[in-house]
Amino acid sequence: MDTLNGRPKLLKQANLSLIRKVITAQGTATRAEIARKTNISSTTVRSLLAEMLENGEIESLGFDASSGGRKAQRYGFRPGRYHGAAVCLYDGEAYGLLVDVCGQILQTTPLEMEDGMAEAAIFAFLDGLTREKEIKAIGVGVPGIVEGGCVLRKDKNTEEFHKTDLGSTLARRYGLPVVLENDLNATAIGLGRCYEHLFPREGAENTNMAYLHFEEGCVSAGFIAGGRIVRGCNNFAGELGLVPQEDERLLDEVMKPSLSDAQYTRLVVRVLGWICGILNPRYVVLGGASFRKNCLGALTEGLTALLPKNMLAELLYSADHQHDYHSGMAWLTAAKMFDEVHLVKE
Repeated sequence: MDTLNGRPKLLKQANLSLIRKVITAQGTATRAEIARKTNISSTTVRSLLAEMLENGEIESLGFDASSGGRKAQRYGFRPGRYHGAAVCLYDGEAYGLLVDVCGQILQTTPLEMEDGMAEAAIFAFLDGLTREKEIKAIGVGVPGIVEGGCVLRKDKNTEEFHKTDLGSTLARRYGLPVVLENDLNATAIGLGRCYEHLFPREGAENTNMAYLHFEEGCVSAGFIAGGRIVRGCNNFAGELGLVPQEDERLLDEVMKPSLSDAQYTRLVVRVLGWICGILNPRYVVLGGASFRKNCLGALTEGLTALLPKNMLAELLYSADHQHDYHSGMAWLTAAKMFDEVHLVKE
């Protein structure tokens, strides 16, 4: 049973949150659509929509065409009322994003990091933005393992993992919902959102995709299965570089710039074979600064020769990792905007 401890104020906040999520997901909605998707009574929906109109949060967009009965009034958020703030971290640089309630990026700002101090740069960006805009959620993408509100990163010298409670710190400092996500998971989400726009009839729940990212000395991935990110029990899904090879070396140790194109192709086809055999994705997207685009044709031919037709994935190339990463974090941040109240299961 879903309860809110019988508190009318919390119940109202929960209902408002549900209504906002429906409008966010659809872009616009009628009272009947909201009542149907939220299971909130039509009377309560009418009352809350009137309050949201009075507060200037939403606006009427006119009436739908009549189907024989009374015309339904359609509502949408007023442009510019609510925003989200997202930060995309890389190794050595960062970008701040101003996001609207639909996950569109309105502004991108390079952040200045002194001596690689990302936290100070994030605070400076968010402090300025929260003074200027009504921010409803914060999102941060990180090149590391995400565990709850913390980030785990491996020290390149000691090979040990260090934990930073970045998400929890931001939630306490700003009193806002915070989503913390691994950069490649966010990139896979961004690619998945692009897929939804290109093929809207197929539905987000049918997205099955893998994104492989190649950097010098590092091969990693983000996976979407049935429209959902695959994280693993300890959030380590996608660490392909840690998979042992035939000579007992790790993939990251074997994937060297000195490999010939033929050697590179054989190695990547083997990796693709693992992924297709385990996850059976429809698409495998390949990208990153060290990916050899000139080998894409040979990779397709090698995979076709290796696997049965029903196991094959279509290989795609991602030319702009930054765009996909930013798009994914923008969408995640927008989706977090109205998470003020969480239902308690009994």
